Amino acid sequence: MYRRLIFIALLAIPGAFVQAQQSLPQVDAKTYELFQQGAWDRLIEEGNKAIQQGIDFYYLRVRMGIAHYEKRNYHAAIRHFEKARKLNDSESYVQEYLYYANLFSGRSAEAKVIAAGFDPVLKKKTGIEKLPVVSRLDLAYNFTGQIDPSVIEDFNPDVPIGTDGSQFIPDYHHYYFGGLGLDLSPRFSIYQGYSYLQVSHLLYSQSANEQILDKTFASSVHQYYVAANLLIGKGLTLLGGLHFVRRIFPVTSTITSGPPGPSVESTVISNAGENDLTGFVSLYKRLNRVTIGASYYRGSLGNFTQNQADGKVIIFPFGNLNLYTASTASLHQQDFGGGNNSANFVFDQQIGLKTTRWLWVEGYGTFGNMNNFFMNDGLLVFNRMDTIKQRLGGRLLILPSSNLKLTLDYTLFQNQSEFFPVSAGENLNTQTYNTQAITGIITWTF
Repeated sequence: MYRRLIFIALLAIPGAFVQAQQSLPQVDAKTYELFQQGAWDRLIEEGNKAIQQGIDFYYLRVRMGIAHYEKRNYHAAIRHFEKARKLNDSESYVQEYLYYANLFSGRSAEAKVIAAGFDPVLKKKTGIEKLPVVSRLDLAYNFTGQIDPSVIEDFNPDVPIGTDGSQFIPDYHHYYFGGLGLDLSPRFSIYQGYSYLQVSHLLYSQSANEQILDKTFASSVHQYYVAANLLIGKGLTLLGGLHFVRRIFPVTSTITSGPPGPSVESTVISNAGENDLTGFVSLYKRLNRVTIGASYYRGSLGNFTQNQADGKVIIFPFGNLNLYTASTASLHQQDFGGGNNSANFVFDQQIGLKTTRWLWVEGYGTFGNMNNFFMNDGLLVFNRMDTIKQRLGGRLLILPSSNLKLTLDYTLFQNQSEFFPVSAGENLNTQTYNTQAITGIITWTF
């Protein structure tokens, strides 16, 4: 008896499946009705069911794309519009939707490639009849300084007399930056920037039993950055560039005048300069709601050789820029020469949230020894004379108009400075302290 009931039940299952199976005309009629009603959630649900059952056609993908677009899930919208274009690439309105979905999700390179294929009518409608060569202009200022002035004022070194070496503790600096983005083609762009840094340090040094303590030792840094960005495939971007650093600092020398007159010693202070150069390459792949990336840096900073490898994951939970997180793990190696080297692991976490139509809030933290360390595809270089152990901060991104962005940033650093002996040995006189930074950036896009 029980076996018969089970057999009958098993026979009923295929019948139930057949009854649940929809036909293409039914799906077309149902999704069109939901589209007309603007019932986006139900349309997406019905569309997903149909696709799972193997029913797929042009207008289903278009309706699904528009439904996700209206719900501001631009990543999902892109996927459906691209499917629709493979089935029929003659409809300009699908291109327009695809363009804006890429643009609103931050995929500007893909948006420019799509716009390049617009017909004249659509180019005029969207206001992109000619893509400008100058795409972006950045102006930035940063001030970083000690939170506790006594770190400088009450400095009391604990270093044995006769131990030659030096120690630096940065007091404050002023940083000025200008950047320019150039679009040479829809797939290829170049970004370059120049920065100037004025720094005031505490310098303590010992040499030949002579001690020098200068609490206002000044130096400056000129930097030039250039990066090329190439969209090499669907969602695949290759970056490569250089960061040139020139450090200028005062040098004191003694000049002795000899015969025929009496010997006279005089002290002369002149500027000396040192150059550093670092190159990098990065690769990014944009997927649905996720971007993965990898970077490699090699070069010199502070006369030491640097090798750094990064792995990055950026997540967009809602398929848009309303919420995003970026996690970066870095392995940084520094070669001091003579067989001396160090390796550090650094982890950076950022999170961003759109709070209003014109305001985003971001928070971030970086943990690990950031000495001669690189971030943001080589644009940001931590080449201070001390070591940053940790940074915590937040920023406001304000968009008063579609082509203007204002950034206000505050960062709290944990720092460490040590006395470095000339001869190999243990570093001495470890000092820990906190610094803070305030940054303002104005960005124009064209």
